[in-house]
Amino acid sequence: MTTSETSLNNYVRLHVQRGACRCGQCIDAPKNPELKQPQGTHTADMIFFSVSAIENPDKEDFIALVRAEFPRWLDGEEHNYLEMGGDMGDQGIALMTMGLGHILKVWTLITPKIMFGAYSPISELANPELIMQMAQSGYITIIFGKGETKTRPNRPEDRFSTLEIV
Repeated sequence: MTTSETSLNNYVRLHVQRGACRCGQCIDAPKNPELKQPQGTHTADMIFFSVSAIENPDKEDFIALVRAEFPRWLDGEEHNYLEMGGDMGDQGIALMTMGLGHILKVWTLITPKIMFGAYSPISELANPELIMQMAQSGYITIIFGKGETKTRPNRPEDRFSTLEIV
């Protein structure tokens, strides 16, 4: 594939399976959106919905498309889905792009669940309403070139620092 053959938008649509919206405000969402989420090890929780990689996306092709269309996303600064949605013309496709980049280990994904350690069984800060409010305010971001995220062991003293960027 060459970058002239497709756009990032089309590439993401071809290589991402998106789950049903679970924000609670979409009139077209199913009654049980959690049952309509993709499953598997190559899945990213984007708060509003989950995404998974399909059709064997290639990391280098993905990076080439990002570099060709939105090179500033690779500048090492934080970029949120509102900004990226403005760039792409669609916040949903921006979230799918963020998820695919995370799955391909192109950038680090930061969501309210990650910030609060909501994936930890001991997290006291994993309030679903607050997590959704923060997501709706733009607190779903990516950072390129900062390494991968690693969750620390579930120890009470680490409950406020479950994300370590290495």
